[in-house]
Amino acid sequence: MKARHREGERARRERLDRDIVDAEEDLAEAEDRLANEQAKVARLNELIEQRSALLRQVDALQRERVATEEEARAVEKRLTYQQRRVERLGTRQDGTRRGRAVRIEVDDGAWATVKREAVCRRRWLVSWLGDLIRIEVEGVAAGEVTGTPASRRRRSPGEKEPSPRSRFVRIDVADDVWLGLRAAALEAGFPVGRYLGELAEAIAHEAGWRAASAEEGHP
Repeated sequence: MKARHREGERARRERLDRDIVDAEEDLAEAEDRLANEQAKVARLNELIEQRSALLRQVDALQRERVATEEEARAVEKRLTYQQRRVERLGTRQDGTRRGRAVRIEVDDGAWATVKREAVCRRRWLVSWLGDLIRIEVEGVAAGEVTGTPASRRRRSPGEKEPSPRSRFVRIDVADDVWLGLRAAALEAGFPVGRYLGELAEAIAHEAGWRAASAEEGHP
């Protein structure tokens, strides 16, 4: 009986030892799984934070672009106001408007560029256009220029055709010079308004303007 009792106690202790070993192995496996899951969660959080940082940068760039566009529109508005003010001051003489009212057919973008250029040069548009006409007429009379202003302008690769629009403008120009421009336009087979518009577009081209389609807009 004693021998059987001792044998039973020994078997019980062995089972207990095996249970402890199994439990320790299960605990170690659980700890490994926990460490692995924690590493994955930490990596996931890191990736999410990196993505959020990139999205914040994109948002900041978009806000900066919008602010830049708004500032550009504000500058354009101020330049337009200054140009109109200069024209109002420059076209008054003894309380009356001076210059000849003529029709000009010119691309909108080119015309806006010419007006900005006049402000930058501190010139009255009414007199500056008169000077351009005089120089053109003198060049034609001397045989120094031929064809239309557009035919003498070198086009950039891929540059579109201008989209001229008719408008009226006052120009300070002598009668004989104006007659000379009309003669040059007649010789070129062009309406005088379009010939004058090409003169303005040539100046705009020198200032950086390039013709663009209606979908692309004007610079």
